[in-house]
Amino acid sequence: MHIESSRSARSPKAATFLRIPVLLAVGMMTMGSGMGNPGCGSSSPPDCEEGCAIEGTYTLQFADSSPPGEGCEALGFGLPQGPLVLTLSDSYVTAKFGDETLSAYYEGEPARRLYFSTAQYLTEKKVRRTVRIDSTVAAPSPRSATDRSVIEGTYDLEILASEDNSVKCHIKRNFTATR
Repeated sequence: MHIESSRSARSPKAATFLRIPVLLAVGMMTMGSGMGNPGCGSSSPPDCEEGCAIEGTYTLQFADSSPPGEGCEALGFGLPQGPLVLTLSDSYVTAKFGDETLSAYYEGEPARRLYFSTAQYLTEKKVRRTVRIDSTVAAPSPRSATDRSVIEGTYDLEILASEDNSVKCHIKRNFTATR
């Protein structure tokens, strides 16, 4: 005697229909694992999407343009001269600021922050030079290369003796750069 259940006849068909939701659920759970979406574990910076047209040559003006002091002048350091020149590739910004070439990531709106930092040892003078530029692109950030752009921030140069970390020169000045 052969008994056939209606349930067993539908099983292959039901399994076929369940495959799609199961595959979608697995795909959603594995986002960020290298299967498409980079997710939170991504090592690359986010791309700049809004207010990214900061590239160009900016006229630099310091709030205080007085000489930096004898210690700095004796070592040959002073305020950067000339313009601030920015180039942008994806979210990577290169800044030519006086004699310094610095780089940082820029995400655009809403943060609009540009933070550059570099340090190097100058062995011939036995000193360590650190340069930090902490700045913000003023709102509204530029949407095109012809939009006015203003960057406001702080330029911070510190020269330390490598033997005892004593400060030989410290220049910290607010600036405005306008394109």
